[in-house]
Amino acid sequence: MYKLSSYSLPLLLCGFLCSIPTSFAQEPSPSKSNIESENLESKNLAVIGSGNISVPYLAQEITLDGELDDAIWQQANTVSLNLVNSPWQNLPSPINTEAKIIENGKYLYIAFIADDPEPEKIQGFLGDRDTKWSDDIVGIKLDTHNNRRLNYEFFVNPMGVQNDAIFNEITGEANDLWDGIWYSYGKITERGYQVEIAIPYNILNFEEDGKEKQWAIELLRIYPRETTLRISHTPLDRDNPCWLCQYPEAVGFANAETGNNIRLTPAVTASKNQTKDIYAPNSQWQDDNDMAAGLDLRWGIDANNSLNATINPDFSTVEADAGQLSINKTFSLFYDEKRAFFLDNSDYFKSNYDLVYTRNIVAPDYGAKFTGRAQKHSYGVFMTNDTETNFFMPGNLSSDIATLKQDSHSAALRYRYDHNEDLSLGAISTIRESDNYHNYVAGFDGKYRFNDSNAVRAQFLTSSTQYPDDLYKSFCLDSDCEGEFSDQTYKLDFNHDSEYWQAHLGHENIGKNFRADLGYMPKVDLQKSQARLSRLFYAEQNSLWQEAKLSGNWHLHHNENGEFIERYISTNFEIDGPKQLFLDITLSNADKVGLRHDDSSLAIEGNTTTFTENQLNIFAEAQPHARLFFYVDLTLGDKIDYNNDRLGELTEVATNVTWHITKHLELDLSQTYSQLDADNENRQYSDNVYTANLTDLRLSYQFDVQSYIKLSMVYTNIDRNPHNNPHIAVSEKNNYLSTQLLYAYKLNPQTVFFLGYSDSSFQDDELSKLTREKRTFFTKLSYSWMP
Repeated sequence: MYKLSSYSLPLLLCGFLCSIPTSFAQEPSPSKSNIESENLESKNLAVIGSGNISVPYLAQEITLDGELDDAIWQQANTVSLNLVNSPWQNLPSPINTEAKIIENGKYLYIAFIADDPEPEKIQGFLGDRDTKWSDDIVGIKLDTHNNRRLNYEFFVNPMGVQNDAIFNEITGEANDLWDGIWYSYGKITERGYQVEIAIPYNILNFEEDGKEKQWAIELLRIYPRETTLRISHTPLDRDNPCWLCQYPEAVGFANAETGNNIRLTPAVTASKNQTKDIYAPNSQWQDDNDMAAGLDLRWGIDANNSLNATINPDFSTVEADAGQLSINKTFSLFYDEKRAFFLDNSDYFKSNYDLVYTRNIVAPDYGAKFTGRAQKHSYGVFMTNDTETNFFMPGNLSSDIATLKQDSHSAALRYRYDHNEDLSLGAISTIRESDNYHNYVAGFDGKYRFNDSNAVRAQFLTSSTQYPDDLYKSFCLDSDCEGEFSDQTYKLDFNHDSEYWQAHLGHENIGKNFRADLGYMPKVDLQKSQARLSRLFYAEQNSLWQEAKLSGNWHLHHNENGEFIERYISTNFEIDGPKQLFLDITLSNADKVGLRHDDSSLAIEGNTTTFTENQLNIFAEAQPHARLFFYVDLTLGDKIDYNNDRLGELTEVATNVTWHITKHLELDLSQTYSQLDADNENRQYSDNVYTANLTDLRLSYQFDVQSYIKLSMVYTNIDRNPHNNPHIAVSEKNNYLSTQLLYAYKLNPQTVFFLGYSDSSFQDDELSKLTREKRTFFTKLSYSWMP
């Protein structure tokens, strides 16, 4: 059995060559945002705020084996998780759960004893970090600054798979891509399951002053059976959507220290890339071998301030992004960030607009980041040097991507002042700069809660941009446009969220010349007003359904000149049912314009056609068996055929099936089918415009919580009808196939070994079959060293 302090490089190297005992479960990953966003309930308000938990101190360590037989647990404080606060209204839990909590100045220790009258129904499977949020899980939410703005989330399933996140109350979002280095172990027993967790203080931010502290805390168990019960030690009020504001406090931590908080992570990557010209007969593979070494530094200057730096980093995401269909879409797609340097403390840079979309930074060769907090003030700054320069070319009807073949510097600065639990004010600025190009953005934002149920958010931004001559001349449509320009944007939102009613009112104005090249803002020249009203319903305990919501939604878009872009109105009904069924039905009616007839003019009126779309959308997900999860997303109705400027008829079905074949083997299959038909003037040909299929297959075998092998295949098949695309020339067939076989060993999120192979194939009208055009063999080894 290994102690927490026993990690070493020899042990890691052995792990690549031989079997390693798994005393530590693999680190968990972030919780799904719906765990933080469900509506919770509470009538017994007198209890809220009075259930503080004393955290004892004892200078001992534990062995993480799930046994709970270390002497330190005898001195721990025991907390009963006896309430179901969602979907039930703070009713007694039908099952027993106990949590034990204690600390030793270096680690916060939490143990869970999760009884289950039918242990054979426990849902717990081996998997990679951050993939088992739908399992039985137990964990802790912790706000170490007790300002009710951010909380850490650490969860573990019965097999020891970790899930972690950081929840931001200001934005209402959980960053489940964040990965901390912490330790856990889970095991199934005859009466349920048990979990031990050790959270090192050096991954937390807090006031290290040697005094007693109060940290907002919730201890939690998620119990998925017919419905998913959220079991806790504290009630929650349905009239207050801020769960974090209602948590009681853990009291203690006077001896908490971050210690020698330095982490060095050297990494070595090697790849053999092969490409060939698939259109040239007898084309031979061309080799490109590459090997690089890099170094990451994370220095916890103190418990409140940290510095990240990287030199020649390997910013590869290793695993391919999930497939997305881009056909008949006019704006650029969004992809999640997965790179550790950008994810660490990324919540410091959040605001109402997505101004820091780091996937725009493609290939940096160095970077640095400083983040911290002092009392009511939080701050962050990062900068990188990117060897490529990509950014959105936004518009009000469509967007594109621009590429400058030159290095660029990117930076972001963020400051927030939390006056109290109700008022926060902030400032943000982003910078992208290179030869004859710059984009500077600066602005202010804030959030104010009038009371538990009502809040307002606002943000104002200004930008200054200069494009190189050849770039701005290529997109400039106005006779008076110049290479250097500036503009502003603002957004104002009001939100009401109470037990039975939810309401939202919002307005924003994004100037025609506003640019945020470091962010994800593909739309400009837009005035948008919107309103949404929802009525919530709740069932009695043990009913076939649990919660339901009936909603109406409206929004209206114009450009800055007042020209009409879109009016949208919808009614929506959603309900939770048996077998963890969630059903969402939406009927919508929209008047919207197509793309411009004359691209040389920015005018909308007289330069576009207005169409009316009526659509039905049905989304359903369920878990009919503990090993099987699925969802179906069906859209039927009218859809603009943008390329041919006409109204078509859309049938689109997106499905996903996740099947835990065994505790180790998992199949995840996603399929999207999209077909667009439109009246064909030439009646001898079909009305079909295109038929697109996207298949995304992931088959993984998890040896234990630290290692797995995964096969991924993403296949896109797009068939276009050249006889019913009158405005554009199309290839009748476009097929893409990418495959990857990957072995991974992860001692923690930074100490990893990858070995893999990937390739890509393509087929169009000139090729009779799928032809492989690229293949890559790669490996990566990194080791997180904490002196």
